[in-house]
Amino acid sequence: MARVRRQAAEWAALIDQWRQSGLSLPAFCQRHGLSRGSMQNWVYKPALKRAVEEARREARDAESSPVDRPRRSAPAPAFLPVRVTEVTAMSPAPDRTGIEILLGTDRRVVVGMDFDPETLRRVVAVLEGRPC
Repeated sequence: MARVRRQAAEWAALIDQWRQSGLSLPAFCQRHGLSRGSMQNWVYKPALKRAVEEARREARDAESSPVDRPRRSAPAPAFLPVRVTEVTAMSPAPDRTGIEILLGTDRRVVVGMDFDPETLRRVVAVLEGRPC
């Protein structure tokens, strides 16, 4: 298959044709000589999907408005004032120096560095269904 570079507007039109055709994506690509991988990228990948949506908006705007209508541009970047203040009190960082044991999908045991070994033995015994 010869490699053809298409713009977002062309992909938007092809995707619309595919959705209206009732064909599966592979069947549509085969019938129209399109690369299935490229078509899937344009249909499913978020960044490319946004480019297709933008191309559709631009096409709609061009059809529904006069040609001499000025294009909207992004606002110019601006700087905002920042005030630096002194930090008065900081909350202690959470203790991340222990162990975390995941038990299936709905249970977990978090053991800190200063744990009581006897309490942990009893917790494990309960979890294993043994009497304490």
